Amino acid sequence: MEPQDIGAILIFFLVVAIEMIVGAVRHIKLYKGKDTINNIVLGLVTSLFKSFVMYGPVLAFYSLFKDNGWALFPKINQFWWAWIILLFAMDFLFYWFHLLSHISRIFWASHVVHHNSQHFNFTTSIRGIFVIMTYRFLFFAPLAIIGFNPIHIILMNQILFFYQLFIHTKTIKSWGVLEWFMNTPSHHRVHHASNPQYLDKNYAAIFIIWDRMFGTFEPEVEEPVYGLITNLDTDNIFIVGFHEFIAIFNDLFKAKSFSDGVHLLFDHPGWKISHQSHKEFLASLQKKD
Repeated sequence: MEPQDIGAILIFFLVVAIEMIVGAVRHIKLYKGKDTINNIVLGLVTSLFKSFVMYGPVLAFYSLFKDNGWALFPKINQFWWAWIILLFAMDFLFYWFHLLSHISRIFWASHVVHHNSQHFNFTTSIRGIFVIMTYRFLFFAPLAIIGFNPIHIILMNQILFFYQLFIHTKTIKSWGVLEWFMNTPSHHRVHHASNPQYLDKNYAAIFIIWDRMFGTFEPEVEEPVYGLITNLDTDNIFIVGFHEFIAIFNDLFKAKSFSDGVHLLFDHPGWKISHQSHKEFLASLQKKD
């Protein structure tokens, strides 16, 4: 582990300690023992997978475009403003990656781990599962095709990740004027909420402008209720991490047709329920006839 990694870990636990103190002073319920342990373990495993398994192949893949002369703008890294373009371009791609992780069940299966906690705090930010890393970096491949340095892409990905660490909190109400164009704790509380009007909203990483542009923005009005529409009743870390994959496997095993199997894999996570409700409705009409 590099010295900068140790420094980042120490800073992370320092801000967690500060949040705990602020929560205690304000009488805000922020942490639950087993839930927090799950957050840290899942975050650590995913981080180790990313560092020791993913980075090598990802850098090799991104470097193909640069080393073989396939990049569209191979000299772009010579200009200081390339960092600004890279920041906005990566944030834009992250928006679509994040949206897909909510609207397609096979991708939701790994992202749901980040949402199945009923608590919202700094440790929730690292709650995830390593599977998501196997396709996250594919979404950033266009940046390598454009010509951005592969190492710069990896570094910018880390910047997006660390920014999002600090918007997972209930202790900050508003960032004032920054609420108009930045993703803030208030906007991200909406994203993690299961209130009907908050579902599938506020996908941004750093800039909330994408949500405002594409109609997925929702302001925080009523108190968010965190977790899923139907929450887990266990803290078993294996179930927390893989419950949706298990559910998909069971549904595919019972699928009545190939078409149903495709829908169960790639359609919206709620397709099964809505499809069953539709079939029940049709069956009720047939009975009336």
